[in-house]
Amino acid sequence: MATNPSPSNLETSREEITPPKQPNSSGTGSQDCPTCVRRRIRCDRSLPTCAKCSKKGLTCPGYGPRWRWANGIAVRGHLKGRTAPDIERPTKSSTLKASVSPTSTKSPEADGIFRGISGIDPLEMLFPDFPDPATRARLLYHYDKNIAGLMVWIDSERNEYRKLVLPLANRQPVLLLAILAISAQHLAVTTNIESSFSARARDAAVSMISTQIRQVTSRLAAGYDLNSEIDVDTAVWMLASMLTLASYEMAESETGATAADSHRQAARTLVNALATTNRESNDLFNFLRNQLSIYDILACTTSFMSTREVIRPAPSHANLIFSEYLGLLHQVTVFSRQIDDSGPSKISSLIEPPITPVEARARFELARGSTLMAAGLLELAWDERRHDFVRIVDIYHHAALLYTYRSIFRGKVDALDISISTNMLFERLHQLENRHSCMQNLPWPVLIAGTECGGNQEREVFIASLYEDIAKDMGFKHYLEVLHFLKDLWSNGHGDWLQLARQYSANGKQIVAV
Repeated sequence: MATNPSPSNLETSREEITPPKQPNSSGTGSQDCPTCVRRRIRCDRSLPTCAKCSKKGLTCPGYGPRWRWANGIAVRGHLKGRTAPDIERPTKSSTLKASVSPTSTKSPEADGIFRGISGIDPLEMLFPDFPDPATRARLLYHYDKNIAGLMVWIDSERNEYRKLVLPLANRQPVLLLAILAISAQHLAVTTNIESSFSARARDAAVSMISTQIRQVTSRLAAGYDLNSEIDVDTAVWMLASMLTLASYEMAESETGATAADSHRQAARTLVNALATTNRESNDLFNFLRNQLSIYDILACTTSFMSTREVIRPAPSHANLIFSEYLGLLHQVTVFSRQIDDSGPSKISSLIEPPITPVEARARFELARGSTLMAAGLLELAWDERRHDFVRIVDIYHHAALLYTYRSIFRGKVDALDISISTNMLFERLHQLENRHSCMQNLPWPVLIAGTECGGNQEREVFIASLYEDIAKDMGFKHYLEVLHFLKDLWSNGHGDWLQLARQYSANGKQIVAV
């Protein structure tokens, strides 16, 4: 895990990029498209997308408003150049905690979740276009029935997004806005009914988080203690809002993984900043931290984010489903990066892995057993869901072995071992009885299966169809970018999918199958 960054890194700012009518020949600038800036080339700023991105086949994000997390200094707008205001150093008698969120009365109930209200909701004053109670209830109901189940390994009555996150949104307007935003966006994707509310709600939520963080960082700069400034409730609603906004970005566009990472980076900073404080007693904080950990570990295998940034599961939650498996998978990724960073391929090929293929299989087999034991705590009935979950465990087991073979052994594994895991992976995918109910668990292992098609057109068609179903059923557009990656891999006959994924990453395209 990364060392604890300064809490001031949590500050946010809005960078507005307006396309000029004429190209600028003075080099890259703040008005260039982000892809050209990243490539350090001049952007022609053509509309609707720049010609240089189109010519290279790259994704041009355009020039519209972009939210990003900065370091406590506004970079554009009426606060440009300003930092947090100076505050007199505290005295013992004046110490007080930062406000946890704008005050709000309770929202209407959606299928037993939220109770009705009387009078004017303060959010209607803070956010003039706030949806009416009926629309709000419909969006909350949609989140409860169609989104919460996508966020966990196995949907059940213990789903923390229903038990803990939704009730928290009832008390925290920022989180409520974030949930309404992703619900509206998810509805637009799954029903083809577009709405501008989702983007405006997202922007409002980010703005309100910015205000809260500005208050906290200002007081920290004035000498207040972090533990006294960010209480458990504040930390929880901020973390929940950041992760919800990240999910929103991934539902909004095929390149949403890149935009989502800015929110998740803020969440990582928050988790690391609070690592030395006492948060272990809060179930929701630990749950959200572990959710971020699952995302980070799986995303790190394909997006080439720094392994030092990855959030690890809370030490006291080692018995969680897939926790041992994820820890082992991340060890593989860390060693793979060490090989990549060692220098030229001739030198890196001489580095001996810390384990043999036989030992890797043995360790993942132990992790498989631990996962099945942890899943037993959910007391699933002996029906198709339980049978499918056992198959999901096998699917992840063989996907991890294939990832390990390709990432650290690199040609030093018997072809028969690769063939066995590949065949088992496809067999288990075909055996799923109710694929729709476990669709949220398939993106990463299906990506790995897609990299092992080896020119088999029947398997390529199966994987392409499955990924289209994943994107459609789950309502997250970023999965389409993964499918584009696989089709590129198949059409060009790339032998090393990790090398292609690295090229995508260098061109500003993140492959995130989570």
